[in-house]
Amino acid sequence: MADAPIIDLVLRLWPAVRDDGVVADAADLDLLLATQGGPGAPGRECGLRYTFACFGPDREAAIELPTGERTASDAEARFVDHLLVTRLMLAAGLAIDQRVTQAMCDAYGLSWTASTGGHYGQTPLALASSLWLVALDPLSISDRPLPIEWDAACYQDTTRWDPEYRLFSHYDMRERALDWASYVSAEPGRHSGVSIWTIIEPLLRMTDDGRSRLALAQLAEAGDASGPSGSAASMLERNRVAQLLHAEQRGGTGNGTRPVGGTPAR
Repeated sequence: MADAPIIDLVLRLWPAVRDDGVVADAADLDLLLATQGGPGAPGRECGLRYTFACFGPDREAAIELPTGERTASDAEARFVDHLLVTRLMLAAGLAIDQRVTQAMCDAYGLSWTASTGGHYGQTPLALASSLWLVALDPLSISDRPLPIEWDAACYQDTTRWDPEYRLFSHYDMRERALDWASYVSAEPGRHSGVSIWTIIEPLLRMTDDGRSRLALAQLAEAGDASGPSGSAASMLERNRVAQLLHAEQRGGTGNGTRPVGGTPAR
């Protein structure tokens, strides 16, 4: 993307990290970590410290995902960008770093912990992107509480968060995310603006859960109602995920279903 070196770096590093868990130069990750909490990071103005700033505050943020979707607002772009950096860090094996753990917590805090009747205060594109964090979280089936810093002013909005319910675990995030995925997969209008392939790929990492398998079956049957992606590169990216889905349906175990991290006890 023109004049967006941080997100360009994230998208360039992602394929190798996604498929093999490797980064050729660890200094690239240091560069990304240095943007944490910087000007332009989502939630910085209301007390969040661990979100990543892919765009400065002096410009309108926008991003086009490899699958062709485009963010619709500055706020959506900044949150999706934070998700993409956090996703990269988790896939690269940095979940042991507190900065990355807290980045994941801020992502969860701004999405799946909201008490808004299942809408979570984020767009379908942001929630679909956030499925990756659940898929890559090595403690995703653990009842260990998430160390979300609830004192931040962001979380005092009682129209989005319940101040009496602050104890969430990794497992809770997995449950909410998979419930959402199975719900939106049943009807294309529920994930408007999001290609099915964006939802499918992280779900392929969670096929141990019946809701993920149900969502995959429903999405495959419905087809992609988001329309042409607008570029050959985006169509190739969608086809890559389609091949992973076909392999899963045939009982294969390609990169799309490769387990990430350990399997911690609950």
